[in-house]
Amino acid sequence: MIKKVIICSVLTLLISCSSIKKHNQQIEKLHNADEIHEDIDYAYHKLQRLHPDLYWYISKDSLDKKINALKAIIQKPISSIEFYKQLSPVIASIRQGHTAIYPPYKKQTKKEKREKGKRSFSFKPLSFQRSGDRLFIKKNYGKDSTLIAGTELLTIEGEKVSDLLNYFKELPTGDGYNTTFVPEYVSRGFGYFYTKTHPRKDSLSITVKTRDKIYTHYLCASYSKQKKKSKKEKDTVRITKEKPNKLEIKNRKQQEKITRKEHKKRGFNAYKKEYNRNFRFIRSDSASTVAYMHIRSFTKGNFKKFYKESFSKIDAANCENLIIDLRDNLGGRISEIDELYSYLTDKEYVFIENAKMTKRLSFLYPFFHSDSWLEKTVATLFSPIVMTYQMFKVKKENGAPHYKFKYSKLRKNKENFYKGKIYVLINGMSFSASSILSTHLKANKRAIFVGEETGGAYNGTIAGIFTKLELPNSKVKMRVGLMKINTPYTKQPDGYGIMPDVYVKNNTEKDTALEWILQDVNKLHNKNL
Repeated sequence: MIKKVIICSVLTLLISCSSIKKHNQQIEKLHNADEIHEDIDYAYHKLQRLHPDLYWYISKDSLDKKINALKAIIQKPISSIEFYKQLSPVIASIRQGHTAIYPPYKKQTKKEKREKGKRSFSFKPLSFQRSGDRLFIKKNYGKDSTLIAGTELLTIEGEKVSDLLNYFKELPTGDGYNTTFVPEYVSRGFGYFYTKTHPRKDSLSITVKTRDKIYTHYLCASYSKQKKKSKKEKDTVRITKEKPNKLEIKNRKQQEKITRKEHKKRGFNAYKKEYNRNFRFIRSDSASTVAYMHIRSFTKGNFKKFYKESFSKIDAANCENLIIDLRDNLGGRISEIDELYSYLTDKEYVFIENAKMTKRLSFLYPFFHSDSWLEKTVATLFSPIVMTYQMFKVKKENGAPHYKFKYSKLRKNKENFYKGKIYVLINGMSFSASSILSTHLKANKRAIFVGEETGGAYNGTIAGIFTKLELPNSKVKMRVGLMKINTPYTKQPDGYGIMPDVYVKNNTEKDTALEWILQDVNKLHNKNL
């Protein structure tokens, strides 16, 4: 038995090494026009087969012309990265943010990881924010103390940042005809787009401006492997470190337990050292207490416990004003936004409609076409059970299969639902689940929206379950949503996000949108005195 395990492990290692080598060779070589045309046809065929509403914002005739024009342009051998750059605007013309493509990247071999550690791209520690065509560092999560918040990034390897921002805007898309998503998404993900469109280097020369000083700096890639301590260093640590007493150990363990629970409840990001969900009370200058709920993402963490505790505190404080900050929230779980909405409405509701799909068993596609052999095996073993389950969950409506979510049935609001005034902060990066929640609040006139138009559309999105496909020759990856998610509410004209009641432009120096809300609370408070 042990012998078989060893043989299997060795074979797996050899196959893995061979696969990585083949992958790297595939993406580094130039692909002839026939191979690229084959990838274009493959991508379009999969979109037509899997996408539940491919021609929502573009006609079939227009998309056909763009596909044919792309094939006509590519007549000479090109690299995978160059193909990605040319295919991206065509996919973006579909105008659905969840439908996207990703360039392939060179993988590290096990030997390289063992010798140097896992490689991290140079821009990883930095988050950015824009002001027009200018880009500033918002936060630095790394150890380089010279790149402080507010530093302007001017050039990278001689290329102007303003030119790069304009170029990157051609690669992604929001939902519909929205104009706020792409500029924000590109600036926030600037490091990602640069890394995916340029050769990988261990060091990048950048020009930055701090206050009135312009200087050159080198941004270096990091590796996870750390230098091992010598026996002498370990012995020194043992000698200098005092042994804690039993009470200290007990207190530390209790504190660690509390911290773990808090991390789990609020969704802790270990790298950025910040939570997905935050709640606190803000006291404005002359008004009563204002509750502030900042939700960075509807992912990760025990959201039910968080909302239960937060609304209990709001209720106990007799709080009359609640601010929900959905800026830069790209979405997440339907289950979480449904839970949050149940605290914000005074009546029963249907949260989403049955989700349209192209085929009854479309949702199984990601598992049968996964890169993981384990997922494929599990999908094969359990497919008879799942298929039987789907016979009851998927029914035809208007000639197309629709998945019946539990959120498509009549839902009950919470008994201790919030009865006060609600303000919602939104911007172009309020997307997907953030927009679905905002649609409900807007349609029912439950909140005052402050900021900029959301990146997600009022009338729904393509999401739910996703599949990732790899184009056979270039190895470019494509993500396709398999469900059309709509709320019971629609608005014309179609293709636009949730519009703010009070438009406040993004400001890199101060939070003018939040300031407006606090001033409005003060005005109403003074008026009622």
